Formats: sequence, C-alpha cells, structure tokens
Amino acid sequence: MNLFENIKMALASLKSNKMRAILTMLGIIIGISSIIMITTLGNILRKSLTDTLNSQGGSKLVAFQITLKPDYVRDYYMTEDLITEEMIENVSKRFADEIQDIVIQGGYESGKVKYRREDLDVYINGVNPGYIARTSDEIIAGRYINDKDLAKGAHVCVIGEKQALKLYGGIKEAVGQRFTVKFLGQSHDFTVIGVFKTKMTAMMSAMTSMNTTAEDWSEDLYVPYRALSKIYGRSDETFFAYYALVNDGVDPTDFCERVKDYMNSRYYRDNDSIEIRYMTGEAEMAMMDQVMGIVSMVISIIAGISLIVGGIGVMNIMLVSVTERTREIGVRKALGAPNSAIRSQFIIESIIICLIGGFIGIIGGILLGNVAGIIVGTVAPPSAGAMVLAVSFSMAIGIFFGYYPANRAAKLDPIEALRYE
Repeated sequence: MNLFENIKMALASLKSNKMRAILTMLGIIIGISSIIMITTLGNILRKSLTDTLNSQGGSKLVAFQITLKPDYVRDYYMTEDLITEEMIENVSKRFADEIQDIVIQGGYESGKVKYRREDLDVYINGVNPGYIARTSDEIIAGRYINDKDLAKGAHVCVIGEKQALKLYGGIKEAVGQRFTVKFLGQSHDFTVIGVFKTKMTAMMSAMTSMNTTAEDWSEDLYVPYRALSKIYGRSDETFFAYYALVNDGVDPTDFCERVKDYMNSRYYRDNDSIEIRYMTGEAEMAMMDQVMGIVSMVISIIAGISLIVGGIGVMNIMLVSVTERTREIGVRKALGAPNSAIRSQFIIESIIICLIGGFIGIIGGILLGNVAGIIVGTVAPPSAGAMVLAVSFSMAIGIFFGYYPANRAAKLDPIEALRYE
C-alpha cells in the first residue's frame, strides 16, 4: 500500500469518528495555539516597545545615572553624590558638537485637578526645555517651556489636549488660562502656556480601553523643574539621572563612554561608593528582549507540556483504534501485508491527527494573538519560524506517540487477529 492510500485510509478513519478525532486533537490544538499566540504577543509587545522607544529618541537618547561602585563602602546615597546642574552644564559645553539636547526631569508629583464635582488625577513633571526631545510631543497651541521659564522657575505649564478640551472647552482657549492643581497638601496655580497633542502608545491604548474614564482625560502636564524646586523649598537642584540626545552620526556607545569617563574622573574620582554609568537605547531594548525571551520560554515550556499530554492522548486513541481494527489488521496480514505496511498505516494516521491539530492550533493562535493586538492597538505577524517549529513538533509527536500503537498492530498474529471479536 502506497503513501497516498495510507493517507486516504487515515482520513476515512478520522471522518468515521469525528468527535473522537476532535477530542484527540484538542491537546495538540491547545499546545500549538499557545505557542503561536505567545510568539505573536511577543512580536506585538516588541513592536510596541520599539515604537515607544523610537518616540522617545530611539537609539539617539542615552541616559547617565549615579550608581554604586563595585567596591562601594556604603550602600546609600548622600546629597553630595547627586548630579548637579553645573555638572550637566559642563558636559553640555564640553560635548556641544555631539549633543542635540540635554533632557532633564527634575521632579515628579501626583496631584488632583478640580473639574465640576470630581477630582481628576494629574502627574506633574518638572522638566527642562529639552525634555520635549524625549517625549516627541507635538505642540498644537501656544509653546513649550523655554530657558527663561526655567531660569525664573516660572509657574507655567504645558497640558494635554484632552485636559484643554475638558477644562476649557477648546485647545486654543486653554492658552493663558489658570491651571490649579492640588499636591503636597496645597493648591498651586500655573499659567497654561501650551497644549500638546495626546499620543497613544499601544500600552496606553490598552489601558484606556479598560478604563472608560481615561478616554477624555490625559494625566501628564509639564512645568519647569525649578518651579517645583521653589515649592519644595530648594535653591539648588540635583538629580539622580539625566539624558542626552546625540546628533545624527554620533556613536551613542562611544559618546557615553567618553562622557562617563569625563564625569567619573572629574566629579567622582574621590567618591568612595558612587560613580556614573550609562544606558543606551539599544541596551535598553536588548534588556527588554531578554526579559520577554525568558517569559516566552517559560510559557512555551508550559505549552510544550500540554503538547506532550496531547501526544499521550493520541497514543491512547491509537491503541483503541488498533483494538477496534484487530480483525481488519488480521485480514490484511493474511492477504500478505508486511509488518512495515501495517506499522506505516498507523504512524501516518497518528501524524495526520497531529498535523490537522497543529494547523488548527496555528490558525487559532494567530487569531487569538491578533485579537490581543487589536485590543492594545498594535498588530504584528506571528513568527514564521514558530509556525514551522510548531508543525515540525506536531509531526514529531505523531511519529513518537504513534510508533508504539503502530508497532503493536504490526506484531499482531494474523490468526489471533482473525479470531478477535
């Protein structure tokens, strides 16, 4: 009997026992669907993170922060360990030809804004003029914070378009209005100087879809960080970290190495525990990929276990099938069918069960992954490698778990088989 006839017989057997075949495939379908869905979600998450990173300067945005030395004496920070405005200014001057913008966030507070009878959440970001390079916000009315606002510590703010529409009835109408926000136990007034267009990343879109109150409200607003310093009662501002946006053509890693060496040799050489380290966009993305890879691997192992359970189910059903078709096997052997023909017939049937389950699982995984992608606002194709691996694995399961029942069928004694009732 040739391969085509074996396939035809296997399909006929499955057709005659549809419900049993579906239940047999279920473990394979669930396992393959899980693997495809996981890889699809991984691609979606990776695309979302890449889009977010690119919107914040991408590989051109680098961060410098204080951290403990390998041979630290103390494991806590003191005021003199922090990065000062003078340090950042000196870096900016020394590497002026390579730096497009210095990006600073010098304070962060959560507060409440009164709107009619409800209190709306806001997050006050104390920033410098260069901070817009990190957010890539589009100013659609008024202007952004400038150097004069920062130097004076002016009580001005840039708000989101949804805040402008809700509080003032229009985007242009918001400019020049008073924005009162309560935080640190007091109400503080700021003058609106600009409105930025609210951008929705995939993650924000997903959170918004789960929170209907967020649909007409954006929570971030920006003020000069020295305005927050005044409210805190500080005359000098210090930071744990700052960012630099490098010019096109500048190697971020080489730039970071030189800035790190400059700051450590000049400001932290005699510090017993603290030094400057850096983080590039590529390193941040690689770290995210590593974390997602570990999560995907763990979930894939769980999905693999379900595939093994599904394979055991296939073997069990094939053993039942051998028992039910004992007389048929006896007739075939009596007519001269060799053991290899009987063995291949049942192995092919097992492979077909797993392949059909595998293809259904691939389709299910793609659909589930894209449904999740639609929810978060980003759609990404599944990995072709994962689909090939899934099909190959399902075939391997068919061969592995189908061999024992097939071998058992091949070894049946034809006389005993013909006597079987």
